[in-house]
Amino acid sequence: MEYMNFGNNQTKLLFDQEKGYLEKIEYNNRSVDIRSKFWCVHTVNGELTIADMKEFWVQSYGNMRKLFWKSDAATVTVTLRTEFEKIYFGINVDLYGENAVNEVEFPIVEGMKFSKENYMLTTWQNGCIIKNPVENLLSKGLETPFWMGRGKYEYTNDYPAGLSFQYASFYSPEEYGYYFATEDAEAYIKSYTYRYNEKTNGLDFVVTNYPANMGKTSNYCMPYEFVLQMFEGDWQVATQIYRKWAIEQKWCKRRLTEKHIPENVKKTDLWRVNHTNDMLGVRTQEYFDTSLFLRDTMDCNLALHWYGWNLNPEHDWDTPDYFNDECRAMGWPETLKEWNKKFDKEGIVKIPYTNGRLWEKKTKSFEELNIHAAAVKDQTGEILNEPWTAAQNLTTICPSCAVFQNKMVDMCREFIMDEGFDGAYLDQIGSFNARLCFDENHPHPRGGGFWWNDSYHTMLRDIKTLLGKERFITTESCCETYIDVFDLFLVLDINFQQSGFNDMVGAGITESVPLFGMIYGDYALGYGSICRFDKPAEQFEYYLMKNTLWGFIPSIEAGTAEELAAGKEHLAATKRAVDFFKAHKDVLLYGRPYEVLDVDCETCSIEWQLKREDGKPFVDTFPAVYAVMWKAADDQDYLFAYNFSNRPQKITVADKEHTIEGKSFYSHTM
Repeated sequence: MEYMNFGNNQTKLLFDQEKGYLEKIEYNNRSVDIRSKFWCVHTVNGELTIADMKEFWVQSYGNMRKLFWKSDAATVTVTLRTEFEKIYFGINVDLYGENAVNEVEFPIVEGMKFSKENYMLTTWQNGCIIKNPVENLLSKGLETPFWMGRGKYEYTNDYPAGLSFQYASFYSPEEYGYYFATEDAEAYIKSYTYRYNEKTNGLDFVVTNYPANMGKTSNYCMPYEFVLQMFEGDWQVATQIYRKWAIEQKWCKRRLTEKHIPENVKKTDLWRVNHTNDMLGVRTQEYFDTSLFLRDTMDCNLALHWYGWNLNPEHDWDTPDYFNDECRAMGWPETLKEWNKKFDKEGIVKIPYTNGRLWEKKTKSFEELNIHAAAVKDQTGEILNEPWTAAQNLTTICPSCAVFQNKMVDMCREFIMDEGFDGAYLDQIGSFNARLCFDENHPHPRGGGFWWNDSYHTMLRDIKTLLGKERFITTESCCETYIDVFDLFLVLDINFQQSGFNDMVGAGITESVPLFGMIYGDYALGYGSICRFDKPAEQFEYYLMKNTLWGFIPSIEAGTAEELAAGKEHLAATKRAVDFFKAHKDVLLYGRPYEVLDVDCETCSIEWQLKREDGKPFVDTFPAVYAVMWKAADDQDYLFAYNFSNRPQKITVADKEHTIEGKSFYSHTM
């Protein structure tokens, strides 16, 4: 068969000359059979694919190629261009007659597979890789939990915020890899999907694009480009490719060394987060006493991420009103203000949990302010609820609506400034996916567009103006597009040994990787933890030391009085992390990790309690030394490492042998 080909010195795309199907990808003279339908237009009258088109032709313009498909129903144009190692894709759809565009799947790359061990990189939260994803996950037909994406026989998540970054990769370290990205500076709403391909027992990769005025417009011109680059190596190579583009975007106007960072952020050596124990936050005296104990034991500046501050032992009840009638009647607002003064006197920083996305229907303000009108609506006009706790009736609010933006500002005035907190935490903005909204009374295009991101930026700038330079604002997770408006990011799901995909399949198929730090470590700050005192000490240590080496401000989960009294090993590990952070604070705050090293040493093992069919724990074996290369703000390179074993370990880096004592951090200037 004769093919129309387009590409660069490394990579060529081969198309069927008769119909325009993407048939093959050639990389360094290795041919990969694809046979992909390449695009699919979902219209109000049904789907359009290449199979529905009557004509196909091609035009060439230097390093650009235009592919045209035409029928009585539509003209679809795909533009391809090359620049260095990258191939760029764009699409334009014109429909005829009484028809309109809903969604455009483009590009579709079907049937990818490898003969050797392979991995799928997804940029949910801080990022993770999934080993042999077809065999271990996608072909099993497991239902993805809503909080980490969606799909059965596929994995789909959305940008911005469901996905923190707009790139992905599928690779075999022994063969080659695919780097996929959308170079979208405006943060349009879009979805990434890895889909099981039963015919090839391989993978499909699909980007779903959502036009502004979905279901109403007869034209869609993709307002950003998709990028394909083939490479050799692993997820770190793909991440280095992405960083080069990412740090040139508008959310990276200034490095951390050029930004104003509030003093309470810079001085903090340890964060205490009671995310999994709201009741501890309700027991204020115990919370205060144990905070003093931690501060003194660690000899550190302590900051509190406080759940239960409004005497409610569960997330999001009464949001965004927070102080219900009972709470106000007992004088809690006044009492809380006094407690905050006590924390201030002891030099302890504190921020309260609030939500920046939801409104509980049971609150007085929901009816008083007619919040139903501001809720996100689907195409049938129904408002969208979120399933965190069914009894709460938590409604997703459209961030473009003035009543919501004003309420968020008022909430920060009442609960942050008036109560004497040191900053604002606005949950979910940087973690949970943007929603398409079809309410035509709202001040945004119907369906897709970049209005979600822009609306939050408007609101967050107003909040920052209200709070001033020294009160800081933070959100959940680490979506890149909000780097310019948040002072730091709470990343709770940093490791996945006991959660996420590992728990779905009952085995350790997933490894967390530090995408946030490697891409944006010198532009943004993070903290967060699932390092819990009620878990075995070796699990606590594993999380905490890796998190610290990735550049997150050391963070621990809760710790009741009883747990702290019994947790001598946990406390000793925390002290090691805090001391290391304090000793290297300038590098860890203002620099970035740039390479996770594969070192040769002894191994350690940990048992993880996962949902295994046989009821037995999963035992994970890993190198005793975790080593990361760092680049400081002055471009000085550092080797940072931690030895999880009790025995000294020797590793070789850059032809030099390094000895790391047992249960110890290590640093070396390179």
